[in-house]
Amino acid sequence: MTAEDLFCTLVAAGDLSEVAAALRDYEEQHPDVEWVPVGNRQANRGVIEVSADAGRALVERVTNAIDAVLEAEHDSHGGVPECRSPKEAASAWLGVPEDGLAEMTTGQRRRLADRVALTIVDGGERDARIVEVRDAGTGIAPQSMPATILSLNESNKIRKHYVAGTYGQGGSSTFAVSRHTLIASRAREQQVVGFTVVRFLDLPADEFKTGHYVYAMQAGTVLQAAVGLEEFPQGTLVRHLGYDLSRYPSPLGPSSIYGLLNTVLFDPIMPVWLDSRLHGYRRVIKGSRNALNGAVDEGDAERRGPALSHNVRLYYVTLGEFGRIGIEYWVLEPPTRDNKRPSAAFVNPSRPILLTLHGQTHAELSQVLVRKAAELAYLTQRLICHIDCNHLSPDAKRALFVSNREDARRGIVYEMIEQELVKALRSDDELTRLNAEAREHGQRQQDETARQQMRREIARLLRVHGLEVTEPAGPEVANSDSDAERPTHPRVPRPRPEPLELHEPPTYVRIIWPEGEAINFHPEQRRYVRVEMDAHSSYHDANHPENSRVNVALVGAGVRSCGSTPLQGGRMRLILEATATAVVGEIGAIRVELSRPGMPVLADERPFQIVAIPPAHQGRRRIALPPFDVRPVEGPDDPQWSNLSWPDEIAQVAFTSETENGQLVVYYSTVFPRFSAQQQTFEGRDPALAVSFVRRYEIWLAVHSFLRSQDEQAQSDTRTLREMGEEEAEAVEVRERQERCRVAVLASLFAAREVQMPAVAEPEVE
Repeated sequence: MTAEDLFCTLVAAGDLSEVAAALRDYEEQHPDVEWVPVGNRQANRGVIEVSADAGRALVERVTNAIDAVLEAEHDSHGGVPECRSPKEAASAWLGVPEDGLAEMTTGQRRRLADRVALTIVDGGERDARIVEVRDAGTGIAPQSMPATILSLNESNKIRKHYVAGTYGQGGSSTFAVSRHTLIASRAREQQVVGFTVVRFLDLPADEFKTGHYVYAMQAGTVLQAAVGLEEFPQGTLVRHLGYDLSRYPSPLGPSSIYGLLNTVLFDPIMPVWLDSRLHGYRRVIKGSRNALNGAVDEGDAERRGPALSHNVRLYYVTLGEFGRIGIEYWVLEPPTRDNKRPSAAFVNPSRPILLTLHGQTHAELSQVLVRKAAELAYLTQRLICHIDCNHLSPDAKRALFVSNREDARRGIVYEMIEQELVKALRSDDELTRLNAEAREHGQRQQDETARQQMRREIARLLRVHGLEVTEPAGPEVANSDSDAERPTHPRVPRPRPEPLELHEPPTYVRIIWPEGEAINFHPEQRRYVRVEMDAHSSYHDANHPENSRVNVALVGAGVRSCGSTPLQGGRMRLILEATATAVVGEIGAIRVELSRPGMPVLADERPFQIVAIPPAHQGRRRIALPPFDVRPVEGPDDPQWSNLSWPDEIAQVAFTSETENGQLVVYYSTVFPRFSAQQQTFEGRDPALAVSFVRRYEIWLAVHSFLRSQDEQAQSDTRTLREMGEEEAEAVEVRERQERCRVAVLASLFAAREVQMPAVAEPEVE
């Protein structure tokens, strides 16, 4: 068997047995074949097995293939112009528009995608697929392969700003989930194809703690095959045989390679082909961001892009010494019976906030941030947020990102990004309006008399627990002593703003703030200030202020500009921040100027002042029962079930409580087994008893929720979501869910006992 015979067999092999037989025959006929540790390291498992996800490891192979294309373009262009990022390189050498692949035509994306292809073949089992990554890139000479594609942590790319790779290890993580991996490459003007096979080699247990990953060499180099250029053009093939894709069995959606690629390559610098022979389709991977921005390719469900209720285009916000981040977000149309989680077509719905670097997702933040911190509980399955981290400072990137590109490191940069996103979401009136609209759509109508009676009964039970509870007069309002940073009553969303009539030239600019009132800042506070004008969006470039006709002038010390949102439909938001050195009592003015060619400048301004930080809450002498609502959730098919991210197993969730704009809302499952069984028992005996049981059950859940909220507010050491991080917050949620199930069982027992005691079951209204 010649090297050419072995190469052709490995390229065409349809299962692992063919590969094993070919390698065995070749080694028998060529005793000089040796197996060398990958990276020339005996202990290479730690580096190679760094990734916990076979899909994410595969994305690294695709990223390496894209880098190879950029390397080829760099060589063909002689490195001109000098590009300081992969995005700059793709724009200069591949013709990708600055705003991304959505600006290209379908045909342009397809032609560019021909340079990188990912192919998936059956292979027989879900944990033994055949997965190929082929690029038409620069290629690698046989003598260079040990120091490049077969190396670990070499510095091959550390000075190449035009490629995404840095550490020289990402692609190697695929070895851990592949039984055998064929690597073959032809460099430009190379007469032969260099190739080798990587596999895991067990070592004698009496001498070694573990085995390691090795590759085949012969006569001091990788194997070489004289193969025609037509059969194997310039570029690299990585063919994984026996690849474990058991976590990605579906053809589409979050549990598919297609969905994973579009999420992780959220805004790729170039498109790639996914050829799934396993599921019978071939599609262009353009990234979820471009799909959300309207890019459509063959096979996409929507021929005009997704239907959006709202979106804000990418804009940048400064983070002081840490550089700046880009923020953009999209709100999809409401869920339907057939599509309860609209965001699932683009991201993981439980982690819809993506942090990207060079267009690749490095971390996904939990929807808990949207649901709790931003108080947008009814948009959790519709809202997708993107944080572009390309313009963070080098120190900030090192502090934020880990080397395997699968998460972000908690710390000051991470916290600042979270805080900035929450401020942006909370300042967007349209998000508040859409959230309220969704809430009202799914909220049951409740008899006001029954509401007031329930309030009085809850107040009575709280007094039994030793709390001095007062009933506020008039409409329900929240406690006036609540934290000054939180609304003291449910935020009433502004109605949908009327479309502004735009003119050319524009005729006015207006800061949306009461005339004569100062905009208050305390040191280090950041505000989003609304501005309206009848100018078209071309008048303001949020990302390149030097090209904008909108100028923000700050008169006086203490406040600085940190950016702005894009001008959309005549509306924008200024991002202003009081400095850490701002002195209480300082005053100044915020002036917005709109220049018009050949005409006078339009302007508007408002005063600002620096005020003291509100004092911390010192406790309450009396407790006012806050506005609250108790809402049933009718099983997993209820859209609210998904909004709350409850597990599908009905026995694992009973109820939860949320603070929504100052209102305590208790959601409970009507299919929680203990409650559901007891309710059915009473319905069989007397429907009136069943109604009373449900009412008493709701009261007990509300009492527990109120007491729990009071405990949390009273504990000065209680950490916020941002302080503990999403992973810990999610773990806390699981523990609390288990505790609430136990509470719900007790509530069911108490309610069942009470409804059978007439004097207690129907308390008198005071």
